[in-house]
Amino acid sequence: MRDDRQDEKARIAEKSLDDRCYEILQILREVPEYSEVKYNSKYFAKHFKTSEPTIFRLIEKMRGMDLLKKKLVNGSYAINPDFEEFFYSEETKKNLALVASLRGLLQQYKGTPLFDSVTKLIYFLLPAVAKKDSLLSSGRVVVSPQMEFDINIRNWDKVYQALQKNQKIKFRYKKSYTNNDVQRIVWPYQLILENGTVYLWAYSEYADFILMYDLNFMADISVLNETFTLPDNFDINNYSGGGRLGAFAGDKVEKFKIRFTGYAKEWIKNHKWADDQTFVEDEDSTTITFSSSQFEKVFESMLCWGRQAEPLAPARLVKRWKEEILAMAEKVK
Repeated sequence: MRDDRQDEKARIAEKSLDDRCYEILQILREVPEYSEVKYNSKYFAKHFKTSEPTIFRLIEKMRGMDLLKKKLVNGSYAINPDFEEFFYSEETKKNLALVASLRGLLQQYKGTPLFDSVTKLIYFLLPAVAKKDSLLSSGRVVVSPQMEFDINIRNWDKVYQALQKNQKIKFRYKKSYTNNDVQRIVWPYQLILENGTVYLWAYSEYADFILMYDLNFMADISVLNETFTLPDNFDINNYSGGGRLGAFAGDKVEKFKIRFTGYAKEWIKNHKWADDQTFVEDEDSTTITFSSSQFEKVFESMLCWGRQAEPLAPARLVKRWKEEILAMAEKVK
């Protein structure tokens, strides 16, 4: 029964707390043991540039959820340890540590609602846990510096709103290879994150096909009052033909065969490019064979290895590879 009450309070807290409440919790969790600063209503009123009555209302809300102690401790508001004791099971602590590491993986999406939501969740749930985790809090497990991308937040908000309610959206697409003036109506299935770019995976009424759109190239987005039924097979993973090379879907599954030499022949054995991949090794090389509908992704990934990767099948991959090499050779003449 007690666990049920704590679960209910946690659910209420998640729905009711505003950004200032999360920040108050974050600050109070990081108060030095012998701080001379009094983290009281005057402190937070100055911090948030608001009135003390506003702070009183926020504090009373958190006290009502048992997040804060009923009385000041040495002149400061304080976290209620009883709430954290009951809220954090050992299994929950493990899962929250994974959430903390997830924030590092999302650095490429810094500034997006997704990144902000994960950060807010960590500040609300994790700091007390993370500080006790010597691995994560010591900085000994980190995500390497990542390329950052500008992501159109307004587009994200509109598309995400439509995703939640299965509403159709209308927009223009500004890619150079397509008609920029056509108003497209699509059924948004998924937002896909890849290497700092956000794609929309959606059924296009205009093309009568499921397509991928770069969120940053979508313009004049409007959410329509028309809804759609989400099909069972909407997930992009159903359209990769067994390939595992990222955000690319094709309708033609092909058999690929690529020979790797040098360092690449060892590297490829520890990486999964497709569900059904197999290897044949000899003294000088490793040959991988697999099925996939991600032709362009296979081509790009293979090309990254330069002369250490040689395509053997299908024929169009071999042809494309030779054309690319000849084009590059022309540039160094």
